[in-house]
Amino acid sequence: MLGFLGKLLLGNGTLAPKLRTELESEGLVLIEEGLSGSVRYDHFKAPGRYHDGKVTPERMGIGVSEERVAVYCKSGRVKLIDTAYSNPRLEMVDVSLSDDGRVAFRIDYDRGDVPRVSGLVTVRVQTPNAARIVDEVRARLEGRPA
Repeated sequence: MLGFLGKLLLGNGTLAPKLRTELESEGLVLIEEGLSGSVRYDHFKAPGRYHDGKVTPERMGIGVSEERVAVYCKSGRVKLIDTAYSNPRLEMVDVSLSDDGRVAFRIDYDRGDVPRVSGLVTVRVQTPNAARIVDEVRARLEGRPA
């Protein structure tokens, strides 16, 4: 159970109402909210930021539509992932089921063309539907145009 202090610091893991409406209009596949997870930074460099081995606990919401995948934290205020399947930068993202049954989104900035950003960011989310989320996202990634 997430206590008052946890909700205050991490948020409640919901998606913003506007995002929910957008996902519904795009052919909503699933939404899961109030999920525990973490963001890990390995050799991550961006303007004004450097993290190596930093792990931040978060409460997250995940939305999957026919057009995109979205993962937000801080009660829908902070975007971790919100990318259309047609975006070429999605080549940087690997989606898998981790050994402990979590959804793992591994973003390798060294494989992309993001100026002045490098390293790895791994977003791990605990949900009883982790396998379904991985399958739904992978199916849409495999079906996109090359």
